[in-house]
Amino acid sequence: MTSRSAINNMIPLLRRNKIVLLGDSITQMSFSAKLSGWGAHLADHYQRRCDVYNRGMSGYNTDWYLKYLQTKVGRNDVFDGMMNKTNKVDKSSESSQHDVKLVTIFFGANDASCQTLNPRHHVPLDRFQSNLEKLVQLCRENFGEDIRIVFITPPPVHHSSRLRYQVERYGENASGELERTLDLASKYADAVVEVARNLGYPHLNIFKLMLDAVPGEGEGWIPCPDTGYTGNSASKGAAALKSEKGIGPWHDEIDHLNPSVAFSQS
Repeated sequence: MTSRSAINNMIPLLRRNKIVLLGDSITQMSFSAKLSGWGAHLADHYQRRCDVYNRGMSGYNTDWYLKYLQTKVGRNDVFDGMMNKTNKVDKSSESSQHDVKLVTIFFGANDASCQTLNPRHHVPLDRFQSNLEKLVQLCRENFGEDIRIVFITPPPVHHSSRLRYQVERYGENASGELERTLDLASKYADAVVEVARNLGYPHLNIFKLMLDAVPGEGEGWIPCPDTGYTGNSASKGAAALKSEKGIGPWHDEIDHLNPSVAFSQS
């Protein structure tokens, strides 16, 4: 006869499913209560059903995110760390499986930077699309072929706010030229939609939705702090709390001409 303990070991434990958010600062700061972040709303919607894991990296483009995933730390952070150790029959029969059911891929705001004015973050359109496809492949390899994926396009750019931000951050050294524009963001948003359709995944075109809701250059949009830098600075402030530095190199520590150096030290 099978013992009760053996039977109990054969019964799989119920675990909450997982949702993993991949992206840049718009994702990293999506848990912000102050900014009413979209990630926080997602976690609220799925409470007691799914745990939402934020893996946004402020200031990252798709090149750098893929570099991060090539490191041992990055792989464990995004993929291996999502695995659960389970017992099929007894303690000696241990296996690994995951409960990740959905991944969001939300990139393009940094990649769409002007090649001339901001070469650090710029990623050419063709490579940007190739990078998105690589991210999908990595998700399928690690979370299974049936993993659900939703692409999210980069949002539009509010030109006057972007120029004002330059002055606030750089003072007299502000260039007065837009390194991020509506036109560039539009092209990268279209590129995300194209990849999603080609691969057969759904997408959320927030570029189009925001412009359709409030046409023009964002008159009537609700202003919020720039997440690309305030989010990164807020995270760095953890040192004052005597906590860890954080996982992965900060974007301003990455040499865009030789990014491997920063990631080899992570």
